[in-house]
Amino acid sequence: MKLFLSTFFILFSSCLFLSCKKDDSISTNEIEEQEIALSENIKVYNNNAFFEGYTLIAPLSSNNAYLINMEGFVVKKWVSKNRAIANYLTKEGNLVRSYIISNQTFTFPGTTGGIEKFNFEGEKIWNWEYSTSEYSMHHDIEILPNGNILASVWDRKTSQEAIEKGRDPNLLFNSEVWPDRIIEIKPLGNNNAEVIWEWSIWDHLIQDFDSSKENFGVISEHPELADINFSNGEANFNHVNSISYIKEFDQIVISSRRFNEFFIIDHSTTKQEAASHFGGHYNKGGDFLYRWGNPKAYKTGSEANQKLFGQHDVTYISNKPNNSGNFLVFNNEKYENLSSVDEVNIPQQADGSYNLQPNINNYPLQTAWSYINTEINSPIVSGARRLKNGNTLITSGTKGLLLEIDSDNNLVWKYSLPLEDKRIFKCFRYSINQPPFNGEKLPVLNVNVE
Repeated sequence: MKLFLSTFFILFSSCLFLSCKKDDSISTNEIEEQEIALSENIKVYNNNAFFEGYTLIAPLSSNNAYLINMEGFVVKKWVSKNRAIANYLTKEGNLVRSYIISNQTFTFPGTTGGIEKFNFEGEKIWNWEYSTSEYSMHHDIEILPNGNILASVWDRKTSQEAIEKGRDPNLLFNSEVWPDRIIEIKPLGNNNAEVIWEWSIWDHLIQDFDSSKENFGVISEHPELADINFSNGEANFNHVNSISYIKEFDQIVISSRRFNEFFIIDHSTTKQEAASHFGGHYNKGGDFLYRWGNPKAYKTGSEANQKLFGQHDVTYISNKPNNSGNFLVFNNEKYENLSSVDEVNIPQQADGSYNLQPNINNYPLQTAWSYINTEINSPIVSGARRLKNGNTLITSGTKGLLLEIDSDNNLVWKYSLPLEDKRIFKCFRYSINQPPFNGEKLPVLNVNVE
């Protein structure tokens, strides 16, 4: 009987210990007890709460890209001759990245010009450049489900071309303008590609400066169009810094840093329809289906109504049962010296359509959710991605910090880039259970991030 009671007490104590351990955040002592080897770059590690996978990082000061495991060790390294900005991993395990080419016309930070693709073993398998004195790719790319690639492009327009579009000559600081264009690239063999679709903001402009021009109008009555005279007088007048594809509705959402807005456009259009105001699934052509962040950009509302401030990395989360769409965005300069990550709920209908109305703010006054922490403050670059378990992976781009928080805003994982120059565009977590990993634990390499 005594033996039975002793055995029962030991088993009960063990179960109680394990139960308490599961409920609590893992402390340093518990990590030591589990003998989990952690990189010195891991600052927070809660393996009961984080989303298990591999994180893709590519420092802006480096030519290389890396996959790190949850313990902060490198498990895959890609070596390139080029410095890149945006980096993505395909389900086949290919690394696709937008890299920098020197261009004497487009000298603004964020200019790229080339796209290169490496297989999982690190061999370059495709390369394509789209950079001349008249146009250049810049900032972001997006891989479509069919393997095609979306890319943002700057087009050079002369001062005369800009004036013909109603640009105020006093806003031609650089004697030219660079309207943004989005292209869809179909990769071909032998380092070739075909541009099979494109959209340009140049085809969807309005102005109230010169009544002799055909695009003259009342700006507040046409929120589906962009005011060519909004923002400052720099050539880079709308500055798209992120592209994301909405597969559910065949739409594209782009972030405009200059306008402090994101725009949603229809991807179901033909090239011709995208340059017009008709056609496509929503019969809007290439006009904005919706816009959010700054009603001053279409002469509605005041400073008090502005919600986005130099934002990056706008992504679509999902269409909700109450017929609305949620978007996630890194709001770089929401407050003085303080960034936030905001989840925005906008009035999206069940079919993906939107009710964009003239002369109103066109959005709810409050965000659906926000995360604010002095640690994530970053005036440029940066990003945020909602993970499949509901956690959010945040990239503080100038600080080189990656933070994962749960739905209650608890910090469950934190990694610090081990470089003097810590700048990074944005990062991604890929589930260990998805292709190309399929649950496989990749061996740690004897290399450092450099």
